[in-house]
Amino acid sequence: MDPQLLRSIWPVFAAETREQIQAIGSKVLGLEQPASAREPDLLPSLKRVVHSLKGSAASLGLDDIERIVHAIEDGLSQVNADQPISRGAVEAMLRGLSAIESALNRGDAGEQPAVDGVAALLKALGHEEPAVSASDAAASNGPLGEDGLKALEALEAALGTLVSPKVEDRAGAVRAAVDQAHALRQSAEAVQAEQVAALAEAAALGFTRMEEGGDAAGQAASEVAGALVDLRTALSVAEEAAPAPAPTPVKSTSGPSAKPAARAAAAAPEGRGGAVDRAVRVSVKTLDSLALQVEHLVSGRSQQGRRSEGFRSLTDQAHEVLLHLERAASQLAMSGGGSALEPLRTGLGLMRTMQKRLLEHAKEAHRDGEQQALVAQVIRDDLRDLRMVPASQVLEPLRRTVRETASRLDKEVALELGGTDVRLDRRIVDALKDPLVHLVRNAIDHGLESPEARKAAGKSETGRLVVRVEARGTRVGVIVEDDGAGLDPVRVRATAVRRGLMNQEAADKLSDAQAARLIFQPGFSTRDEVTSTSGRGVGLDVVLATAQRLQGSADVEFTPGKGTRFIVDLPLTLAAALGLLVRTGTMVTAIPSDAVKRVLRLDADDVGTVAGRVVARLDGEQLTFLSLAEAIGLPRMPLALDSGRRQTAVLLTLGEERVLYAIDEVVGQQELVVRSLGKHLRDVTHLAGAAVLDDGRVVPVLNAPELLRAAKPDTRTSTGESKLPRILVCDDSLTTRFAMKSLLEIAGYPVVTASDGEEAWQVLERVHCHLVVSDWQMPRLDGVGLARRIKGHPMFRRTPIILVTSLDSNEDRAAGLEAGADGYLVKREVERGKLLELVRQLLPSSAA
Repeated sequence: MDPQLLRSIWPVFAAETREQIQAIGSKVLGLEQPASAREPDLLPSLKRVVHSLKGSAASLGLDDIERIVHAIEDGLSQVNADQPISRGAVEAMLRGLSAIESALNRGDAGEQPAVDGVAALLKALGHEEPAVSASDAAASNGPLGEDGLKALEALEAALGTLVSPKVEDRAGAVRAAVDQAHALRQSAEAVQAEQVAALAEAAALGFTRMEEGGDAAGQAASEVAGALVDLRTALSVAEEAAPAPAPTPVKSTSGPSAKPAARAAAAAPEGRGGAVDRAVRVSVKTLDSLALQVEHLVSGRSQQGRRSEGFRSLTDQAHEVLLHLERAASQLAMSGGGSALEPLRTGLGLMRTMQKRLLEHAKEAHRDGEQQALVAQVIRDDLRDLRMVPASQVLEPLRRTVRETASRLDKEVALELGGTDVRLDRRIVDALKDPLVHLVRNAIDHGLESPEARKAAGKSETGRLVVRVEARGTRVGVIVEDDGAGLDPVRVRATAVRRGLMNQEAADKLSDAQAARLIFQPGFSTRDEVTSTSGRGVGLDVVLATAQRLQGSADVEFTPGKGTRFIVDLPLTLAAALGLLVRTGTMVTAIPSDAVKRVLRLDADDVGTVAGRVVARLDGEQLTFLSLAEAIGLPRMPLALDSGRRQTAVLLTLGEERVLYAIDEVVGQQELVVRSLGKHLRDVTHLAGAAVLDDGRVVPVLNAPELLRAAKPDTRTSTGESKLPRILVCDDSLTTRFAMKSLLEIAGYPVVTASDGEEAWQVLERVHCHLVVSDWQMPRLDGVGLARRIKGHPMFRRTPIILVTSLDSNEDRAAGLEAGADGYLVKREVERGKLLELVRQLLPSSAA
């Protein structure tokens, strides 16, 4: 076919073929079931879809695809409708479908949609023939032997080195890898192994992009790893395949007279009796552009509403001016205003006429605005429906992924899909494809044990893998769960240290939940070798990055010996949504309204501390209470509770998680169109993007799932922070301050210091401390004053404070304890271990 014509038809063909591949894969897997458990008309409907695909490929001259599909069709003709199909036949058909999908990806990139290894695929499908594709013939013209495999191993080793974030000479390692790839390409070109040469060149380009490091290096590493896996396959084909004679015509039931019928069958929808299908295909790019314009229309409507309010305000002001002028005219008339009265009355008449017309225009503008808002809302809803597709589009292809991965790893896996009818935004479905494949492969390779290990552990030899989509109001949860051995935190910590992500001391201080989340770090993998399944150092970082890009989050839970669960929380749609505008200090931010359960006011008695954690009592439940300003990296602002006033707070919820965040004011609510902040702010996890308000201001949009996740007690500390409670030491003597700090740090407590009471109070407002050790006599604010201020503050009043002083009279002790001190020590008692003893008594056991 003419290349230009093929390019014009390709988008429609590729979209239709992918749908057909998905349908064929699902139906082929259904043939494994007993005849009584199959869908009615399964085999005939499968044959119709296969025949349609073969006819479409033949009509476009895509010989490789046509031959693979023809071999699948021949295989189906030998299937007994009353007997399950053989496992080998199913695997061969699924490999053929995967090869066709790879060819489609090449076509999307503007390359020739050739299928790799056609001869081997046809042989597996039981359809051997002397003809081979051009790519196979080129690969078989000359084997590369051991040198090719050695070069590949060197490239794999280089990739393993470069995926680590800490490489001493990254530029040198990249140059060595690129030179090795170029040498392999030249060797392949010498024997006319074009496929090997092309993959080697792709690997070289990928290595070049890894030199700068960062996010681009991670993406390039993924591409290089894929190229190396394909390169190993291509080298095997080049080594094993023999030169083939000239191609002979392929025997096909779709001859010239059959092709029009096949095309007609492809065009006619099933179950319609050949009626004309009135549906049309629209490119995703067109839908994206249309969606953006509609959201601008909705945003413009908000701006128009704001202007209408201003218009109405001007009308009211004009009315007030008229009243004043009429009052002035009356007073002037009573005083005999003479000649000045008549012009004033004329002006008043004109003003009344103008006011009347102004009021009429305001009413018309309001009516037109309401009509525009209604039309915009209908258009947006219709467009949203166009974009919403069933989750089955992203879940069903996983059946083939599971089958192929399990077969490659010699594992038995039973896949359960749930929530296939939940409808999602097409953009979310497209973005989820790669992350879900990563999660499923990870579960099979790392999560599920081998049949022998499962049997020894008393489990079924067949592993259970569940992938489901759960509707959660305006959000959706994607869960990938296995019943394998669960994550091993010890191994994860060791891998993090080995790969240079952190030192051993920091790794040892991580909780198990924190260690588990390290698997989302770029370059993290517990496998040392690069295979087609694992060890590439990329994968789960893509899951987290994708979730954050889609205004969501990703988390992992595990039970040793019982399994692992990955949870990806996402919005149901990426279209404009309501946002609650809140002010903290001078900063106005937006929180997606679907995550805001309530806005409320708290009294001082509602707030306290439990085990060193600030909580607020709500509906009989103690919820974590945090400052929103502090959570998003702003300077800690004084709360309303500090001055005895009620504190405004928002209750964020996601599933069972509930957290209260202190804010200063609710500014309003508005439809928001969230825009990405670009790669430079990609690592700021609490930001989902930015939006433009109807008054032109740009405000940050917060990522509510990340705020909720960060509020969990076991994830709020940094990776290098100790799990022991933090202590504030306050003394105006540098020597005494340093001595007490050293004593507490030797015992394992993290310590912050201050030189007087005022500085200590400022530290408390910025840093969460579980206990305060303070001198009595200090400038500006002494220890007794500090104790009174701490005990009088609703957020800090339950924080223990120990006064350490040289004052040893009974009166001094009584004064200190009366001020609120929980402990009183004379400085000479510090050296005898009394301080540590008192600290351990006063700190909550759960915190210590």
